[in-house]
Amino acid sequence: MKEKNTNKTDREFLDVYLGETHPQEAEPSEQAVHAESASTPKRVSTKMRRGTLEAYKQAFLVPAKLTDRRAVYLSRATQKRADFVVRRLGDRGANLSSFVERIVRAHLEDYAEEIEEWRKL
Repeated sequence: MKEKNTNKTDREFLDVYLGETHPQEAEPSEQAVHAESASTPKRVSTKMRRGTLEAYKQAFLVPAKLTDRRAVYLSRATQKRADFVVRRLGDRGANLSSFVERIVRAHLEDYAEEIEEWRKL
């Protein structure tokens, strides 16, 4: 259960870092904007950011030995953004192939039950 929460947190971090927005979050209501400005802004400590970064690195930026590989194509823009993440946040040896492999595996694990249900439809 905790692993799923970590994967969700990692995906949210990636969405924010890469500038992704979700349609339901794209335009907050006036009430939400007013409520956010009325409350005191929360500061995220450097220690907490570092901990989140380390969790992200462990989840997605650890090099993996890929055997029986297959080609996957990305748009140029997506490839550049993903490569930027790998080069800036990854340690020595991190590469785009491992990054994509780990993201896809995490997605398939997170949605395994739903995918199985949908397959039976």
